[in-house]
Amino acid sequence: MRPAECLVGLELDGGWKVVSQRVPAQHATGGRFSVGYIVEHKSGRRAYLKALDFSRAFQAPDPARELQSMTEAYNFERDLLAKCKRDRLDRIVTPLADGTVKVPGNFGPLENVCYLIFEYAKGDIRDEKAQFVEFDLAWSLRSLHHTATGLKQLHSAGIAHQDLKPSNVLVFHDSGSKITDLGRASDSTCGFRTDEYQIPGDVGYAPPELFYAGGKRDFSDRCLADLYLLGSLFFFYFSNCSASQAIQAKIRGFKGINFTSTDFGNDLPYIRQAFEECLIDLEAQMRPVASTLTGSMIEVVAQLCEPDPTRRGDPKTIGTWTPQWSLERYVSRLDLLARKAEYKIL
Repeated sequence: MRPAECLVGLELDGGWKVVSQRVPAQHATGGRFSVGYIVEHKSGRRAYLKALDFSRAFQAPDPARELQSMTEAYNFERDLLAKCKRDRLDRIVTPLADGTVKVPGNFGPLENVCYLIFEYAKGDIRDEKAQFVEFDLAWSLRSLHHTATGLKQLHSAGIAHQDLKPSNVLVFHDSGSKITDLGRASDSTCGFRTDEYQIPGDVGYAPPELFYAGGKRDFSDRCLADLYLLGSLFFFYFSNCSASQAIQAKIRGFKGINFTSTDFGNDLPYIRQAFEECLIDLEAQMRPVASTLTGSMIEVVAQLCEPDPTRRGDPKTIGTWTPQWSLERYVSRLDLLARKAEYKIL
């Protein structure tokens, strides 16, 4: 047993007690360097604890370097979360508490386990969608509105998420959907090693331009990639795939196109053609449940997931003082679409 796996029954600072270890769902991703627990406060409130498993560093060829890397990653994410909490970003999952607990046993210097405690979630949006008896358009649009709001809050704080996907949107009983996991985020005020990754997040969701070697990306580029990832959630709800998976499935029909090329400009016309075909398929899947809202929804997806990042986003921002990656109008449009679906104005 590793130290991070031995927390059940321990009393923590602030009145928390570790109740049980949480077994990840079969579809769960991530968590390679952490262990999840259910904790309970003396007031009766339940929460989720993420315990960092630094012991895994000693299985690496260079344990000292690996331990340093893990510690830096933990501190970077913790600092980002503290920033989000300080700025009251209510659509971002932020810690209720953090700390260190001493684990009894013969663990030596690893006996102190670092942890973060978060509000208890029902699950992620995959879990929620799996429970649909029939497709819930109103809930899905409201979740997308909440997610867009969270992304807008991050961007306003100078943070690009870079790994927005269904498993990173959690659902809460009283507050709806919130964005989680800033482990691959980029802070415009404080560089980190993930800024050097060609594809910082999940390869299965990454926008097309990231598959091509290019120059250094600035904060605007990272925010535009976030817009693509937001639009990709529409594909998840209606097609059970990501936008990139849908595009790549179409591209297989073209000759000579692959995502290891260095000439994005050369491949872009083919990618855009494939995307247009994806939108036709998506529209056909939306219309039976979205009816008259379909056209507006497709327009949002077309703008957010535009394969050409120079044309991505709200066309009305191009040539103005408003950043191209602004989510202001999308938050408003998704709120309106959600309201129409909630009141069955279809």
